[in-house]
Amino acid sequence: MAVDIRQLQLQVFGDSKLVINQILGSYKVKKPELVPYHKYAQRLVSWLGEVTIQHVTRKENKRVDALAALASILSLPDQTQVTVCQIWVVPPPNDYEEEESEVEHIASVLEVEIEDWRQPLIDYLCYGILPENPRRKIEIRRRAPRFLYYKNTLYRQSFDGVLLRCLGANKSLQAL
Repeated sequence: MAVDIRQLQLQVFGDSKLVINQILGSYKVKKPELVPYHKYAQRLVSWLGEVTIQHVTRKENKRVDALAALASILSLPDQTQVTVCQIWVVPPPNDYEEEESEVEHIASVLEVEIEDWRQPLIDYLCYGILPENPRRKIEIRRRAPRFLYYKNTLYRQSFDGVLLRCLGANKSLQAL
């Protein structure tokens, strides 16, 4: 599926007042090594149809900071597989390339069907069905005793006995 990026709408929120104001043109980029990146960002913004760039103070951005902190302290086991849903290939900025290339402004968006992480647990809890992958089999067997499937909803029992509802792949956080 080809997407005309001039029809895309993009909202950019950043907590760096300096960077946001540099992109908006209110502040000048003083470090020479950052100028090519600034020019490239400006060119990308000019290609898009509608771009809003807004500064958000860190005080107003506590939820995102908390999610970033949580993500930075979580470690993934070696067997964990992460599915890439979208890949955008953006070439690095180049001081010497001021002309537009022959292939102008192409962006590819690939939709990938994401397997719901809950389904293998539900299959095992309800029907005793395990995945083909030996590592996944072991992982499901090990994790299953902490889960309960009740009235079409998967729950995980916390250490203090509270049942936590497990959210699907389209939610921002998942109960692990």
